[in-house]
Amino acid sequence: MRIHPAIAALRSDRAPQRQAQAAMKAALENWCDHAGLAAMQAEFELFGNGAALEDCPALEAMFTGQGQAEALVGALVSHFCAAIAANPLGHPPFRNGYDGCASTLLLARSGRAQLMLQAREPGQVKLTCATFSDALRYDATLAGSADATILRVHGPHEQVRFAPEAIALRPGVRLSFDCNSEALLTTAVETRLVTLRLVQLADTPQPGREYCRQTGRLLHQSSGTLAASRREMMAALLGRMERTEAAPVLAGMALTENDQSLRWQALRNCLTLDTAEGFRALSAIAADPADDLSDTASALRTQMLEAHPQLSVLESA
Repeated sequence: MRIHPAIAALRSDRAPQRQAQAAMKAALENWCDHAGLAAMQAEFELFGNGAALEDCPALEAMFTGQGQAEALVGALVSHFCAAIAANPLGHPPFRNGYDGCASTLLLARSGRAQLMLQAREPGQVKLTCATFSDALRYDATLAGSADATILRVHGPHEQVRFAPEAIALRPGVRLSFDCNSEALLTTAVETRLVTLRLVQLADTPQPGREYCRQTGRLLHQSSGTLAASRREMMAALLGRMERTEAAPVLAGMALTENDQSLRWQALRNCLTLDTAEGFRALSAIAADPADDLSDTASALRTQMLEAHPQLSVLESA
């Protein structure tokens, strides 16, 4: 295996890596001092606890006015580019991701709030689906140019109508969205698009929804919280592992949990592991008109009874 000399040096002596990370920490502190982030931290925490943007004047100025967002990111670039140039193997202290088209830096997180810097590479984007989540979002376009569509939805969650609005994204554009009913779809990026984004999740987020753009039909629904998503994955894993002893636990989750997406995932896997246990839970949900899953459960119960009439015995058992 060929090992780059710089990597080999780090393996034999950890001091350079510690020095590089010390430089990254210093760059972060210098950026915070330069950009005046200490004074903004209290507002960001307030926003993360659910305050409206208009109650946080410094944050509001960044996402409604001109110059403040640019100055914040300009200071970030100047401090960290210098630090990385001097320490190529240093790791900036930000959570980051890149999928080949878009890259994201998580600059700050507090409570329900996140501040992110995102860049999208040039190219055409064909989106057959649109996703909506229970959050408020504010975008400040800093650089680049792109064509996009603001997609608004109307109607019941299972079958919506779209109201599209074409928009050009250019430096200085400021946008705000209620992501429960509005989505921004970037369709063509001419030059790398750089956006500073502020997000505030709902206190108790409703499930995220994905729709077919052509028909408006609901294709997929996912939990609105990371904690519930993890539990959904656990329920799915128990089903894939065929852990039949978990069926009563999954039935209990389907009947008592608050998150609708988690309840449905638990119910599906309970039916897979133990049809009798799952069908009794399904029937209980279908029989409760106050349950948000009642209609969906009733439809599934009817389908199952049509295919397997013997299941009716379970309801009287």
